[in-house]
Amino acid sequence: MDMEPAERNPAELRRTAFKLVGIMIIGAVVVLTAYFAKSKQKTEANEGRPPITTKISRNFAAKNHEGKLVATYDLEGKVWFAVPVCVNQLDENKHAIAMMKEIAEHYEGNDNLRFVAVSINGVDQGVNPEDLKRAMDQLGINDSRWWFLTTGDTKKQRGYIKDQLRLGIVSERQDEDQAGKWKFPSQLALIDREMHIRQRYDFREAAKFEQAARELLKEKPELKSVEKFKSALHAVDELKNTLYTNIDFVLSETKTGSRE
Repeated sequence: MDMEPAERNPAELRRTAFKLVGIMIIGAVVVLTAYFAKSKQKTEANEGRPPITTKISRNFAAKNHEGKLVATYDLEGKVWFAVPVCVNQLDENKHAIAMMKEIAEHYEGNDNLRFVAVSINGVDQGVNPEDLKRAMDQLGINDSRWWFLTTGDTKKQRGYIKDQLRLGIVSERQDEDQAGKWKFPSQLALIDREMHIRQRYDFREAAKFEQAARELLKEKPELKSVEKFKSALHAVDELKNTLYTNIDFVLSETKTGSRE
């Protein structure tokens, strides 16, 4: 019996393609709006007051970029920010570092603030105070309120980043990955005077959602009039507004969680 290929209806194929594109667009919108609905819910729940997530319970002694021995307990009484950093992959968490620099500039001269970057690699992996200083110079940071930290024990540093600062896990990428050897979250932690982690902010994630929203808008221009989608188009600015509101609240606290 002769077998002939089935005839394909071009119009039907186009309809199928449009349906698939529509499903993808709807899925992207759902993801974006869910993300911002969750963010808005968190903001409304706290009304500008950042939640008390957990308390740092263990001291961390390390050498800073000047080779001076310092400790996180020295920061009690200060409002401070923490990020993980890799001196050989400064782009990995460029969003968090850029935000720290912006905060430092916004509150220039405010000695109640400190900015801490904990290296994901220790001296045992070749990262010395001199390397930290070079990284700071490369980033254009020249502010006595900053600490770039390293110790002789990489495992200890990564444990502190994960378990105490709650900034995520450091993992190794496959060989020859252009992004660099190490993968780690680009989060920024806000810590109050009594060593409570009040909130963590991911500006890399916000930037990705904002970019995704702009790409989606090219396919569906009518989404611009959707209120929740407007938030997606300004994800980074909305997160910044939340962060600055939270910083101002923590700076004005008379006791943890209260300004009374």
